[in-house]
Amino acid sequence: MKKLFTGILYCISALPVSAQLRFSSVQDLWKYADGHNIQLTASIASDKEAALSLKAAKGALLPTISANGNYTDNIRIQSTLIPAHLFDQTVPDGTFYEATFGKRYNYNTAANVQLNLINTQNWFAIKTAKLDKEIAALNIQKTRRDLYEQLANNYYSYLLADEAEKLFQSNAATMDTVFASVQRKYNDGFVSEVTINNAAINKEKATKSLVTATQNKLLQLNNLQQLLNTGDRIEISEQPVTPYIPQPFAPDPDVSLAFGEFLKSKVQWQSSKAAYAPTLSAVYQYSRTITTDHFMQFSNSNDLPSQYWGLRLSVPIFSGNNRHYTVQKTKIDMDLKQQQYQAAGLQSQLTNQNILLSYNTAFKNMEKAKEILAMYKSNDSHATQLLEEGSISIDDRLRYYSDMITNQQEYLQSMSDYFIQSYRLQIRTINIY
Repeated sequence: MKKLFTGILYCISALPVSAQLRFSSVQDLWKYADGHNIQLTASIASDKEAALSLKAAKGALLPTISANGNYTDNIRIQSTLIPAHLFDQTVPDGTFYEATFGKRYNYNTAANVQLNLINTQNWFAIKTAKLDKEIAALNIQKTRRDLYEQLANNYYSYLLADEAEKLFQSNAATMDTVFASVQRKYNDGFVSEVTINNAAINKEKATKSLVTATQNKLLQLNNLQQLLNTGDRIEISEQPVTPYIPQPFAPDPDVSLAFGEFLKSKVQWQSSKAAYAPTLSAVYQYSRTITTDHFMQFSNSNDLPSQYWGLRLSVPIFSGNNRHYTVQKTKIDMDLKQQQYQAAGLQSQLTNQNILLSYNTAFKNMEKAKEILAMYKSNDSHATQLLEEGSISIDDRLRYYSDMITNQQEYLQSMSDYFIQSYRLQIRTINIY
């Protein structure tokens, strides 16, 4: 036995030691998740990308400047035929001189500048990018709220499983005592085999329920590890049940997102109509060409600079009615987004009212369930005492136990309802940024 105990201690000491995270409230979980959850990290990255896209859209308002250069080596310059009578009138027509023009080495450089003076598409692109940035920020809030809801669900599920484990531990201890008493009476011939079988069945059910509750606690802890993106062991302290202190409801990210999508679709509709507008640009170019007969020798070269500036006007006239259909499509989308925004606002308001009503009902039911369970526990304790005194039969004792078990399920269901409505209400009343 001593060797076995020593071996167990050695195996435990050989296991890798992991850090431990302690959380005393669901708010602590939320705070930790803000810096560790991968989905939230992805939303923040999308927000940063949207900010860069906005800067890129604004960059379209700046002038574009480009420079280029090239070098040409005319290894063999093509000859050109020139009528001979241009130089000598006595030469008959049809006579040509063969001449070669140009130099072998050519160096060209140029600089181009263009500035859009009127381009409505650029302005609408900036508006769209701004709205994309706002929507990305709202998506962070929505992702955070959804994450908070998942964390709260697992957190309160753990507390519910912990409460169930305590109840079932008491049940298992009670049924061990009852079964031991029934077994003694069965051995003495005072009870039937049916009675001892019923006691054994209740004992096994109590053990099974205890194991299930314990495993459920471990499952919820694993789920929290996944959401928190950590391999550290999590420890949760129990949170006492307290009544809700009335607070105003916070802005709903779903409504804000619906409004942002509506504004974006409106800008896209305006942008599609602006496709009929002309664009005006100012352009400037400076170029320089140097020619020489010798590579990289410019003492006897020809320098040929040139420059110009001007205005370019582009007026869209016809493109197969593509713009007309695009305007119609964006108008339909804008109307739909407006209806969705209005519906989201109404649904959010009704949801807030329903959550508050459900919470108040769940809290009152929870308090009543605790009182009723206390009375069932009292009855069960008295039944144990009466059994020991011989005032009631084993069947009556098991009946009192069965009634308490049924009420425990009702109590746990009331607690579950309260936990669900509690975290739903908490999430709807906190400002999520």
